[in-house]
Amino acid sequence: MKTTTKAKTTKTAPKKSGASVKKASSPKKRTSKKPLSRAMRKKQLRLRIGIACAVFLLILCFGFWRLSSTRNGKAIHLSDSVLQYKSQVQEACKACGIPAFSEIALAIMQQESAGIVPDVMQASESPFNTQYPNTPGAITDPSYSIQVGIETFAYCLEEAGCESPTDADRLKLALQTYNYGNSYASWALENYGAYSEENAAIFSENMKARLGWEAYGDKQYVEHVLRYYRFGSDDFFSLK
Repeated sequence: MKTTTKAKTTKTAPKKSGASVKKASSPKKRTSKKPLSRAMRKKQLRLRIGIACAVFLLILCFGFWRLSSTRNGKAIHLSDSVLQYKSQVQEACKACGIPAFSEIALAIMQQESAGIVPDVMQASESPFNTQYPNTPGAITDPSYSIQVGIETFAYCLEEAGCESPTDADRLKLALQTYNYGNSYASWALENYGAYSEENAAIFSENMKARLGWEAYGDKQYVEHVLRYYRFGSDDFFSLK
């Protein structure tokens, strides 16, 4: 018997004309944020408030620091020769019980000597000078000059009734007394109630006549010293 085998025919899929078949893209997964719980929102709000308060307190503290550093006034335009004595002046003011007046004391030094002579405070004629002759420029030790000068200034402040560098009127009275001596502050308070350029000039003329001198002191001493001093906290908001 003849056995016949049928040839296996493989069917091929007909080719599609045109564009190639695009593969089906898998759907993108959507990531949705879970809504914050009420407790979480409160926590975030407290955190933001805390940060804001911390920043505010930092600014406030900086402001108070600037205020405290300038409230007693500040010496300005000082020469390097004067600045080298800054720590000594501060210590002398502290020892004499007037630590808040160290900046104005530096301004006095700038006016008196600019720090370039041994008697930096020009204090040799002061009655507090007991180690050198009481003649102009006699002190040859800057440290001793500072000691005597600050003692003299402390006395002038007491005579003028000046308890704070912010008391401009009384401070001016004390400054002119540092230059004049001879109880100018008591005289001015008794006769005029305060310092003025006019009564400073009158006192100078009176002392010239009494002593028989051609000149007595600096009638504009207060103005000359205050060229090197800024009252109070005028630069509170300045970052210079």
